[in-house]
Amino acid sequence: MTRTRIMFGSALVITLGLTACGDGEESESSANWREATSVEDGGGMDQLIDDAQAEGTFNAMGLYDDWANYGGLLEAFSETYDIEINNDQSTGSSQDLINAVVNREGQGDSLDYLDTGISFADEADEDGLLAEYYPETYDDIPEEFRSETGTWINHLGGTMAIGCDTSRVDDCPENFSDLLDEQYSGMVAIPGDPTTGESGFMVVHAAAEASGGSFDDVEPGIEFFNELSAMGNFVPVEANAGTIETGETPIVINWDYLLQPIADDLEADTGAVLDIHLPEDGQVSSFYAASINDDAPHPAVARLFYEFLFSDEGQNLLLEGYVTPVRLDAMIEADSVNQEALVALPGQDGIEAPQPTLDQREANQEVVESLWTEAIQ
Repeated sequence: MTRTRIMFGSALVITLGLTACGDGEESESSANWREATSVEDGGGMDQLIDDAQAEGTFNAMGLYDDWANYGGLLEAFSETYDIEINNDQSTGSSQDLINAVVNREGQGDSLDYLDTGISFADEADEDGLLAEYYPETYDDIPEEFRSETGTWINHLGGTMAIGCDTSRVDDCPENFSDLLDEQYSGMVAIPGDPTTGESGFMVVHAAAEASGGSFDDVEPGIEFFNELSAMGNFVPVEANAGTIETGETPIVINWDYLLQPIADDLEADTGAVLDIHLPEDGQVSSFYAASINDDAPHPAVARLFYEFLFSDEGQNLLLEGYVTPVRLDAMIEADSVNQEALVALPGQDGIEAPQPTLDQREANQEVVESLWTEAIQ
């Protein structure tokens, strides 16, 4: 998953050189939570809060402030439980998160929590990197949004869209087919490398849908970008709020919930309007996967954050970031949803566009990895 850095402020708190449990042996309480698969299994919520506060620190990577309102979510978690946040924002791709877990095994600066694309979470699960844990609201989550092994849960999702800066583009594209017009020379970009990040990977799926392919045949999506690159329309940079504001990438294909806050900030800062269209010829959606590192340096904090993430408060905070939280239907039914945030959701009825299955993702990842680099050269 390559996250777009929408705002340029730092994380809530960034600390360096942290180590687990006082640089020594793991405490008995931390070891207990490392084995616990639910809050009841570990001794109850009060015990979890006490033990998490004793650990005191939450290690994460790539949770940018305006990525699904993670800034607000982390701030609320920190203030509620008096937990220090160590959020490395130097990178955010799914593969980088997995690499960090592998390379930092047994180290105090390893990650407690991961937010990755589903295929990356599934692979990490197969490699034994993720902990089995079921938050209290687990039964609210439909089976298709959680792993069979209890190691990852889809927590937020959105739909692929095309954003266009109307101050720099006279006639904005609305569909993938429009992007092949010569008037968009040097204008079109995506949020990152499809071989290492979920956003770019799903852009290729959308392009395949728009180009005669399907979730079972993703190669037309790569061919689309090959054509886009050959004619000079594709800009091979990682698109974000900064590249849009400077005019380097006036047209960006990305998640609707990431484009909307960029649009808000762009209009507030410069008065420019960012048009956002869900392409009719390439509609694709996806949920991201939340998981806990099996080797988390702060196992109690990791599980407390998981509980917070899937609580009404945590899910509503995600909703404020224009994403569809996985428990949206349950919260609407229970009348616990933030109605104002729900109205502002790009798709008020939730996600309706199709999503590839895990098997399709696995097969398509191999295709993208083998063909992408050569296609855009």
